[in-house]
Amino acid sequence: MKMQNDCLPCIARGSLDAARLATDDEGLQRKVVKKVLKELITFDLNSPPPLMALFISRTVKEITGVSDPYYRIKKKYNDFALGLLPLLEKKALDSSFDMALRLCIAGNIIDFGTHARVGRQKVLDTIDEALVMEINGEGEVFEKACEKARNILWIADNAGEIVFDRLLLQKLDCRKIIYAVRGGPAQNDATLEDAEYAGVTGMVKVIDTGAAIPGVILEYCSEGFRKVYEKADMIIAKGQGNFETLDPLDNRIFFLFKAKCQVVADHAGCRLNDMVIKNSNREGFAG
Repeated sequence: MKMQNDCLPCIARGSLDAARLATDDEGLQRKVVKKVLKELITFDLNSPPPLMALFISRTVKEITGVSDPYYRIKKKYNDFALGLLPLLEKKALDSSFDMALRLCIAGNIIDFGTHARVGRQKVLDTIDEALVMEINGEGEVFEKACEKARNILWIADNAGEIVFDRLLLQKLDCRKIIYAVRGGPAQNDATLEDAEYAGVTGMVKVIDTGAAIPGVILEYCSEGFRKVYEKADMIIAKGQGNFETLDPLDNRIFFLFKAKCQVVADHAGCRLNDMVIKNSNREGFAG
């Protein structure tokens, strides 16, 4: 997905959010934002928006010395989601595949790339909504694809959210799944450390993309990840960042996310706040 005009103020705001998490020094915060704004002047607008997150992360580290400004937020929401896990498992384990799928997508609300603040109540409200709202997409088609696939690559998104992923992993044959997280700190996206802390590594083989980008831009990823990507006959891509960066016409990919941004919603052909399952075999894309 190419950069849109509405992405520009969002990126500027995101740079300030990251800078504020890294330091209380307003002078250093301004330096971060000014350097990001300068980069935006010459940034290739044909590039996907998550690529700018890599520049923001490097800039924050360079100016403040902090390599992972979202570390405490990730820990907080991993703990919050793990605290909810017994209740979530009670809802999902003895229920249908559809219930686990709904809760898995609901977890995508834990996203500090699109929201400066999410809040625990917002997560709880999203869980309640997920149980009753219509999904934009076909859950049965997704379920059958999971059953048929031999090699599934699951590309994760946010810390905290990955605990919700466990609910759907419990419904699947984890022996044929490789679960991928980010290759380094990228907003509040999950890393190997988060996957281990959240208990995902005890369920499924976990690798990283080799790139500290909140999405998957293959040219930035490690050779090892690219080989797994090429071998997969089904790819489950969680979250907006993966949707913004991966090929929407690759019919192996099922995108699962909450539409939290109007630009993404327009591109996906859905409504803001929809729970989305998107696959090129079933539905087209706008723009």
